[in-house]
Amino acid sequence: MNPHNTPRPFATRSIGGGTLQQNQQFQQNQQNQQQQQQQQQPRPPLAPQVAGNEEYASIADEDRDHIDEVFDLMDMKKKSYLNSYEFKHSLAALGFDLSKPDYFRLLETYGSIPPEWHDPQSCPVNRFYVYLDQFRVCAAKLIANRDPREEAAKVFAMFDYDQDGFISVDDLRHLAQEIKDERTLSDEEIQSMIEHLDHDGKGGVSLDEFMQMMEEAG
Repeated sequence: MNPHNTPRPFATRSIGGGTLQQNQQFQQNQQNQQQQQQQQQPRPPLAPQVAGNEEYASIADEDRDHIDEVFDLMDMKKKSYLNSYEFKHSLAALGFDLSKPDYFRLLETYGSIPPEWHDPQSCPVNRFYVYLDQFRVCAAKLIANRDPREEAAKVFAMFDYDQDGFISVDDLRHLAQEIKDERTLSDEEIQSMIEHLDHDGKGGVSLDEFMQMMEEAG
């Protein structure tokens, strides 16, 4: 996500006979064209430590893009590195809410002593910098070794609003209301979804049944 200049909004009066709505549409078209041009720009070659990393190569393209997007978002001052605070929140943005010891272990492994630090031996870990290539390798390792069942359990917990261990009709109705899609699921459709996954007629979907569905969906 490279920074770009956002076109200035048009004045509220008509310009050249055009209406406000037409001017806004023209502005939106310009923004869309700029985004398409950015997407078409080739990505710079990867550093050898990243290009040769098996775990980075094993994750999906969308995961690699997400890693770069998170880094760019957290590096708000465009320093080309993350400090310890930004590094911690970047990992959380990728879905890894780590304990303090685990976080410090990663920071020590993938971080670098700031070049301006006079005595490298005295630099505390929480002052380390994490550069993009280091962040890519670190995040790829976490993603590649993520437990699919643990991830499925997190999604299940999001659906299980009352935390009773089952996804019920009421849970899905609550979810449908929060999503506020143009087309709201009817109670009949929600009931049909539950019955399709509820193998023993208990009136809800258990964690095991939910994980089985996720595995079959593949």
